[in-house]
Amino acid sequence: MTGVYLAAFGVGGIAVLTALVLTDFDLGNGFGPDGLPFLSLTSMSAGLLGAGTGGLIATWLGLGTLSAAIVALVSGVILIGALQGVVLPFLRRQQSNSQRGRASYVGLLGTVTLDVPADGWGEVAFVDADGNRVRARAVTAEPDTLTKFTPVYIADVDAEFIHVVAITGAVPDVPTIERN
Repeated sequence: MTGVYLAAFGVGGIAVLTALVLTDFDLGNGFGPDGLPFLSLTSMSAGLLGAGTGGLIATWLGLGTLSAAIVALVSGVILIGALQGVVLPFLRRQQSNSQRGRASYVGLLGTVTLDVPADGWGEVAFVDADGNRVRARAVTAEPDTLTKFTPVYIADVDAEFIHVVAITGAVPDVPTIERN
């Protein structure tokens, strides 16, 4: 019986790592993560890992075959519950908020650090939503050049530039820039 538990432990461990690294698959029966999450490949692998671990430990402690099987079953169910109730929700939350796009810059205030001419590009410094200082290439539709230290509002973004508008009387969300 030890060999069976050892095999379950090995296969379950490799399958859990593979499923967590790649993605959460379902078994193709329509009852995957959206319907019955305990039928996903990740959950089944965690159950196999838990059963293998519990069975091995019970066998090594000298419990009988029936007792070791009960410990293995309970360990598998506990590991599935922990995976579904704690680990996967945490990973899904991290995945959904782990990266902000450039579109999150719209609406922020900044300061011109390199003059932004009306017919070219310059540079603007600002603080993003996560508190990180960002420097980005900027363009403006205004008729005059935006000079260094001009407070600006980020009105739009595209793949290459942020589009800024000069604002008067605003205090940008950027630490003080030294005037050399």
